[in-house]
Amino acid sequence: MRRLLLLVLPCSILLAQNPRIPKDAMTGYKAITAKSLSARLHFIAAPELEGRETTFRGQKIAARYIASEFQRLGLKPIGDSGSYFQRFNVEATKVSETSHITVTNKSGRSSYSFRSDFLALSGRENEISGPVLFIGHMDTEVDSSLTKGRIVVALAGRREDARDTSVIPIRRVQSVRQFPGSLATLVIADDTGAGSVAQLNARFGQMIERGVMQVVGPQARAPRGSSFPVLIAPSLANAILSETGKSLAQLRAAAFEDAGFAPASLNQTSLSIDLRNAKELKTTENVIGFLEGSDPQLKQEVVVFTAHYDHIGVAANGSIYHGADDDGSGTVTVIELAQAFASNPVRPKRSLVFMTVVGEEKGLWGSDWYVKHPVIPLEKTIANINIDMIGRMDKKYEEMKNPDYVYVIGSDKISTQLDSVLKLSNKESENIVLDYTYNDDKDPNQFYRRSDHYNFAKNGVPIVFFFTGVHDDYHKVTDTVDKILFERMERIVRLIYHTGWKVANKKGGLAKNVGSTMFGK
Repeated sequence: MRRLLLLVLPCSILLAQNPRIPKDAMTGYKAITAKSLSARLHFIAAPELEGRETTFRGQKIAARYIASEFQRLGLKPIGDSGSYFQRFNVEATKVSETSHITVTNKSGRSSYSFRSDFLALSGRENEISGPVLFIGHMDTEVDSSLTKGRIVVALAGRREDARDTSVIPIRRVQSVRQFPGSLATLVIADDTGAGSVAQLNARFGQMIERGVMQVVGPQARAPRGSSFPVLIAPSLANAILSETGKSLAQLRAAAFEDAGFAPASLNQTSLSIDLRNAKELKTTENVIGFLEGSDPQLKQEVVVFTAHYDHIGVAANGSIYHGADDDGSGTVTVIELAQAFASNPVRPKRSLVFMTVVGEEKGLWGSDWYVKHPVIPLEKTIANINIDMIGRMDKKYEEMKNPDYVYVIGSDKISTQLDSVLKLSNKESENIVLDYTYNDDKDPNQFYRRSDHYNFAKNGVPIVFFFTGVHDDYHKVTDTVDKILFERMERIVRLIYHTGWKVANKKGGLAKNVGSTMFGK
């Protein structure tokens, strides 16, 4: 076995060093280099781009940079009004600073302010007034007759989590129940620690400032709801609960010690909740470049290369989410592929679309907008090749000490011919490990549905998604360019290039699987 391995390994290395690339495609193949990828990513993931948050300045700078590269490479602009941009509108809704809560009881009337006394990410603009029902913890059994017509006030989370103030478990923050007939639900924040209003302001301050965004316009997706509760400070809670004759600390202790804690109707206390929303209409954009094919008939068909260039912006403490791997690596790959194909003396028979999409982190917005407003008809789109996070290694391959791999997702789901082309391309060029672990329909990660290729797949377009796995820096400020493995990334990009070349030149296109059910619907 060891002897056989020694014989096989040099063969694979020799194959990678002497790839069987067509003469017409060799110039582009050699144009893909680790040095070039590094130079591009050092810009895309730079701190000056501020994490490329959708609709914000850093995202706009990235879009301009990508468009300038497409222009330099001679790609045709096929976006809006002859530009490289396909724009769509986004509405940002945030709670206005003028929002307030008023408490009326035997002591008189007092007003409490948004941010200092209570927090909310967003909410329906409304004025609500009514009596109060204090239920103890959120998992207290409450008869619906008690909640009808009342504002429910509760301690954060379940009773069993009451003493856990070192962190904010998801089950505490997102445990807001819908009480039948109630007017609203207010959750009492912790006195100190991660669950206090002060710490939550620090943690979610940027999110509160940005508000909740949604795409607007024809065929836009329905807005997603937010599970972030309205949290009130202990000072406000004490004012609301003063009718009980007990302090918040005493009520917390009673609710924790008594599993049968009885809800208390506060008939002499009234709350008025005045939530006002501030709305802002913004514009964001996909960036699209076009390279016309060489065949008079086949150039009407396209292969679309995609990656998302947005990321998640700036943390509340000012730290930047650089997004070097997610998905700076895919973004620079699309530009690198455009350069490779544009540098060839002979173009492939079919045309190519190079598109960096926006809003993936928000819910695949850019690709969703494109498939609903395609620049090239989807029936003329023979394949989508999507790249998301190919610059790092996951723990599995780090432990194996094998950098020469890529996860392949979706390549056989709509057209097994696409998968065959990929495998042949790999055999002829890089000969790296094609790992189909995440291609399993039952894989709990469901990566097939989590990147921009999925919107093409839902519309019956054959897709392949290239990915190198999740690592410890995923969605953290530590996803930085110094950790990108550019030499191995070069090999993956060259494989993607060779696959794209073969698909764009394939006689007869890609036949779709008979009876395929993997359209994502």
